[in-house]
Amino acid sequence: MKKPVILIFASRKDDLTFCSIRYSDAIMSSGGIPLIVPMKTDKDSLIQLFDFADGFLFAGGVDVDPSIYGEEKLNDTVEVDEIRDSLEMTACKYVFDSGKPVLGICRGIQSVNVGLGGSLWQDIPAQIEGALRHQQTNPGTEPTHEVTVKPGTRLYEIIGKEKIMTNTFHHQAVKTPGKGLIVSANASDGVIEALEASDGRFIMLVQWHPEFTATTDKASKAIFGAFIKECEKNL
Repeated sequence: MKKPVILIFASRKDDLTFCSIRYSDAIMSSGGIPLIVPMKTDKDSLIQLFDFADGFLFAGGVDVDPSIYGEEKLNDTVEVDEIRDSLEMTACKYVFDSGKPVLGICRGIQSVNVGLGGSLWQDIPAQIEGALRHQQTNPGTEPTHEVTVKPGTRLYEIIGKEKIMTNTFHHQAVKTPGKGLIVSANASDGVIEALEASDGRFIMLVQWHPEFTATTDKASKAIFGAFIKECEKNL
């Protein structure tokens, strides 16, 4: 039986395009085939890959350049990668026009949000008074703070409950949701923890890292399972 092919927009370091094996393991264990997009893929090749793919995963990594959403760099905590930004911002138009499922994780929620015209908090500790600690020191397999999922959202439908514990490794967060996106979860300090499409298509964006616990946590497993199930509709 055919399996859906998932394009992963991953990280870059020097001459490497790479991502954690946890992403590919989570996709494969849910029934998909992961394929990492090389960092300097040209537009024509991207379009051919988009036609071939059944879904898209925007993975974690460094920060999105604030200039893309009209701001100057706030402080030295903001680490950007212009090559990755260029690839993902180019990809965004075609990804959304395709109507195929999208899953965004950590940087992924931020990148997709900016690609749809939204903005970010550049540094939570510097900009949000009284914020929780969103950069945990515990291993990624250990959840450290609670997230409240909004009833009536697709995320709530997938997870099946209002309160979940999540891991957290970010110093930036969504400030203003992009066009066509609605908030589906928040932390207790008000920080946006998840976005989804307002029109019912499958765009699922989370600030935490469900790939770390995709085989051990019901909510994490459900997110990947729902994503792959939607991708199967394109086979």
